[in-house]
Parts: sequence; structure tokens; C-alpha cells
Amino acid sequence: MDSSRPGKTRVTSISLRTETLEAIRARAGKQGVSSYIEEAVQRQLQREAIDEYIAAAEAEQGPVDPAEVAAKAERIRAHHAAHRADGAPADAV
Repeated sequence: MDSSRPGKTRVTSISLRTETLEAIRARAGKQGVSSYIEEAVQRQLQREAIDEYIAAAEAEQGPVDPAEVAAKAERIRAHHAAHRADGAPADAV
């Protein structure tokens, strides 16, 4: 696992389908299977936390307006496109 990642690690055992493990090994490369799985699980935990946050916000304030979401998404895309056009890296914000 990436030694620069903060936090303690603990050895555990998980069961994966053979095809899944083979696909992970093919993609993980030098990163290693454990780091690959750690990052995938962290992304899933983030998604679930976001879903919970949205559900709580909608319970308190009502559902979001899809048109408003689309308009804000377009503003974000335009912002990124403008920065890429200026020569900034695509991931810079």
C-alpha cells in the first residue's frame, strides 16, 4: 500500500470473484491490489456520504430543481472549458 497515505492499516481477508480479482490485478499495476481496493472503497464511501447529505438536505429543504442542477452543471463545464482554453491543465480549478 502507498506508504505516504496517512492512517493505520489492518490486514483483513475478502472474497472476490476470480474475474474481479484478475481485472483488479490487470489495472492496479505497481500501485498494488490493496491500494487499488482502498481507493475504490474510499470513493464508494464518499458517494454514499454525498447521497446521505443530499437526502438530508432534500428532507429539510425539498427536492432540488433539475433545471437548476443542469444550469449549474453547464456553468461548471463552461468554467473548465475556459480554463483549458487558457492553457491551464484540465484538472486545475
